Amino acid sequence: MSNPNRLPESYYACDTAYLIHMIADMLITLTQHNDQIPINSTNLTRFHSRAAPSISIPDYLRRIVRYASVERACLLAVLVYIDRICEAHPTFTISSLTVHRFIATAITVAAKAICDSYCTNSHYARVGGIQTAELNTLELEFLFLVDWHVACPAETLQGYYHNLVHQHVAYELAEAPSPPPPGTMPDTLPDPEHAPDDPEAALAAAVAAEAAALEIPDVVNFQLDPPPPGPSYPLSSSGSS
Repeated sequence: MSNPNRLPESYYACDTAYLIHMIADMLITLTQHNDQIPINSTNLTRFHSRAAPSISIPDYLRRIVRYASVERACLLAVLVYIDRICEAHPTFTISSLTVHRFIATAITVAAKAICDSYCTNSHYARVGGIQTAELNTLELEFLFLVDWHVACPAETLQGYYHNLVHQHVAYELAEAPSPPPPGTMPDTLPDPEHAPDDPEAALAAAVAAEAAALEIPDVVNFQLDPPPPGPSYPLSSSGSS
């Protein structure tokens, strides 16, 4: 077995391609397990498709990241939201029939909760292969399921990142650099006269503008099927009518 790739200590510095790989592998493992659970009226949700979409989870994540310029924090937030919802609603499952709609909705919610700049729902819907009206409905359903608990502190995301790396055989965390001796000064200091007022906000705005300008390819080849008829997950924070 080849030596694992060494990833940076902080998720901020991790290459997005590695994050997508680790998250996709975790979601694939989760869906394979949950696909064994029979579907009935108690666990049928608005996130269900009639059949599993033809696009794979890794390709779907890569598509959304590319055409919606998704930040690393939003990718990790998908896993945070899965845990929060499944803890509050034990019958809710991430399966091959629900994972694509869940990803699209979770990233839409995470971008609004975490990022300074984000795309419109119509943009996220087109990238995700669903109608805007459906994404609007899924977003509201999602917020009730998570009980509007959408904030994801950096410490929480960092913990999920570390767990991802530790659980994946292809990666390991690089050793953190030793702190400088007390009393030493860095080699260079920032020039306040040439620093932007808010570099993170400026970067986020530029990323959102770039995403909006991208020409999104046709999605009919993996347009998500409409959900099957039947009862949907209750629109209540308690998960019961």
